[in-house]
Amino acid sequence: MLNPNINSIKLSSEEYIRYTKHLILENVGIQGQKRLKRAKILTIGAGGLGCPAMLYLVTSGIGYLGIIDNDTIDFSNLNRQILYSPNDIKQQKAILAKNKLKTINSKCKIITHLYYLNFFNASEIIQYYDIIIDTSDNFKTRYIIDKICHNLNKIYIYGAIHEFEGQVCTFNYKDGIRYKDIYSQKFNIKNWDCNNSGIVGVTAGHIGILQATQAIKIILGITEVLSNNLLISNLISMNTKKIKIYTKSKTKSIIQVNQLISKTTLNDLKLKTSNKFIILDIRKRAEFYKKHIKNSINIPLIHFKASQALKFIAKYGYKKIVIIYCNTINRSIIASNILSCHQIRHYILTNK
Repeated sequence: MLNPNINSIKLSSEEYIRYTKHLILENVGIQGQKRLKRAKILTIGAGGLGCPAMLYLVTSGIGYLGIIDNDTIDFSNLNRQILYSPNDIKQQKAILAKNKLKTINSKCKIITHLYYLNFFNASEIIQYYDIIIDTSDNFKTRYIIDKICHNLNKIYIYGAIHEFEGQVCTFNYKDGIRYKDIYSQKFNIKNWDCNNSGIVGVTAGHIGILQATQAIKIILGITEVLSNNLLISNLISMNTKKIKIYTKSKTKSIIQVNQLISKTTLNDLKLKTSNKFIILDIRKRAEFYKKHIKNSINIPLIHFKASQALKFIAKYGYKKIVIIYCNTINRSIIASNILSCHQIRHYILTNK
């Protein structure tokens, strides 16, 4: 919970009318609305996740919003970046977002930072905000956000999407987990491109709104925050699951041999070790049945933490080399984190 001084914050007669439905809520009220008006939030990225997040933050009465983005609108963005239209092609996203959001709530102070986040400018920008919402789409930026937020003691709200699936988590909240506790830098995934995967627009909307919700709850002091839990939501199956994440210091002795393994290395391994390994395909059933590696076993990530599944993996993990396979590195690393917490040695199979 943030503890801002709201004594100097006043609500106008227009705001009392506008936020009537907020003010009658027990968890908001006049004091909560003043907290929202006092809050300073930074969104890193004005794309698919950033648009819905910013839209709902501004309409909720957030007083200060920062936008970092140096990209321009492309026609292919319009299926998910809902603040923009065909007339906006080739114009800067941050400027357009500011202008459109100001028409929705003119009382929100919006600051644009027209450059990409890097280690040289991150501290200078992030220090002025209370909560950082990561709506970027690459691992390199996320590691920068994670480190700077940790250094400056800032709350970091993460979101990521792939096809019909998304993830949300709040990092660095009350000494909770960090981004690197899930996506360890030892996997060397900084250069993996998140832009090459398909995305349906509603997934971006769903996850972006969940990120905004996390920020609003923290500002209001609502305790049910996604800290130390990674939420995974699938819009096809309509399954939503929270996976408990532990920091390395809270686990007895995380196995250090876990690493990435290429398909070429796997083929060599097959020749040398015969049947001394087990491939766990953590994709959804439909993906697995469509095409899969011969003799692999399908345990979808959504069921991965079930005690029965973990007992099965642990049983074979003592005798064989466990190899995780998925077509997205995000899901593979989540599965790796779960196995590490249960002291199961394993590798991650990559497509490279």
